[in-house]
Amino acid sequence: MKAIIFDVDNTLITWNSNYILSVNKALDMLNIKYDKSLPLKIYNAVDANEREKNILDKEDLIEYINNYCQSSLPLKFVDNYIITYGECIINDDKLLKKTLKYLSNKYDLFVISNWFTESQRMRLQKMGILKYFKKIYGGDINYLKPDPRTFDVILKDYPKEDCVYVGDKLKTDIEFAESLGIKPIWKTNENSEKYETIKKISDLMNIF
Repeated sequence: MKAIIFDVDNTLITWNSNYILSVNKALDMLNIKYDKSLPLKIYNAVDANEREKNILDKEDLIEYINNYCQSSLPLKFVDNYIITYGECIINDDKLLKKTLKYLSNKYDLFVISNWFTESQRMRLQKMGILKYFKKIYGGDINYLKPDPRTFDVILKDYPKEDCVYVGDKLKTDIEFAESLGIKPIWKTNENSEKYETIKKISDLMNIF
């Protein structure tokens, strides 16, 4: 094995419902009044856009958000949201840094995310783990999972049998990676007879 590819949300960084407040912060930066239901609508719009598209584009995203929410937000909102979401981190794995340092000494580590590269880079930097990754591929510079071309940026340099992908979503991470011939490791609290599972990233030290 030569490379380990990681998802970000709920894999490297635990997801929390309070992250939705990053939408409020992005709206507040525009100094506009908005209905209290709008932040959740926007959050759902971003999620729906991800499911429907194969590339993440700022102008396309704000158009989708405005159509979904029946709003008229400026493009600046997306720039603000990239920044405010870049502040959203939770580190509940005390051995995370030690694990990634250990793995980076043995393998090349990558990140593939469906969110903006800059935002995810900010989060990894804030977590103190950015230095362990060779490259960060966000949805603005790469195809969104589960587009079959998503892993091409890595598979051009590494045979698929030399890669492992670690993610938390069964369909768009685990089953998707397997369909491309990449060994998946599922970060989950569920038990699986089909897939190798971990409950936290530090469990990888027991595997590699």
